[in-house]
Amino acid sequence: MVAGSLSANDGKIVTNYHVVHVSGATQAEARFTDGASYLAQGVLTTDRDKDLAVLKLQAAGKEFHSLHLGDSERVQTGERVVAIGSPLAGFSPVSTEATVSDGLVSGVRDWPEHRMKVFQITAPISPGSSGGPLMNLNGEVIGVTFAQLVGGQNLNFAIPIVYIQPLLNDGPTKSLAEINLSTPNDPPRPEPAPTGSYTGVWQSSKFNVSGAASMTIRIADNIATAEIFLTGGEVASATLSGTAHRTGENIYTVELSSKRPRLSVRGIFRSNTFVGDYTYTRFLMLDQGQWVLKKE
Repeated sequence: MVAGSLSANDGKIVTNYHVVHVSGATQAEARFTDGASYLAQGVLTTDRDKDLAVLKLQAAGKEFHSLHLGDSERVQTGERVVAIGSPLAGFSPVSTEATVSDGLVSGVRDWPEHRMKVFQITAPISPGSSGGPLMNLNGEVIGVTFAQLVGGQNLNFAIPIVYIQPLLNDGPTKSLAEINLSTPNDPPRPEPAPTGSYTGVWQSSKFNVSGAASMTIRIADNIATAEIFLTGGEVASATLSGTAHRTGENIYTVELSSKRPRLSVRGIFRSNTFVGDYTYTRFLMLDQGQWVLKKE
């Protein structure tokens, strides 16, 4: 499913390449705020280096309300922006589709991995919002959100729209199954081991409480281990183990758990950076006014 997108009136939608380039994926769907949904007819163009993809919807005769594209090369640091996405889609107890958040352009940065400039923004880009539009206050799309660096505070990034414009030409479509198959012409890509540390937040699935957490994940031969430290008045820790599976281009899904205390973590590494979805579920107890891990 497309996590977020901007659309043209002829049914073209833009999202991130890493959203559609998932091993085994054969179908994508775009859902609209009026409740309508459309399957993707296919993929028109992709740019792996810029992490962009253009899809065409199966909607013959349907004319969509298109978004206007702005001039991303005129964007300045300090400019106010609005991001639209679906944070923690599928992991939240309530619907989070079409979430709107605002912020500032913190800077225009070089992103060496993708060989491009990116916008660093303070508008929150929670996991699950990849591919959503970044808009200026004139309602023009100036970027496509694609990454959040976990380990800092509110470090969010968007791809300037100037990189999308050359990809919007009409042409034959490829199926998702085709783009998710490697070919002999594919350039070699690095396969870094997704080992790193990050700081995030946790939320109890049983109680309406949250707090802070830090973790170091280690990967060896697809086996993942981690030490997690949870802060909630006092520090509690747990050792987790699990697996790491390659699920896309330099993308690894990590699943970790521990029995005592009962705790589970699911995360996504992109290259060596933890930038994807993550959730924690655990049983907590109230101890002298503080929520801590329950000793099971």
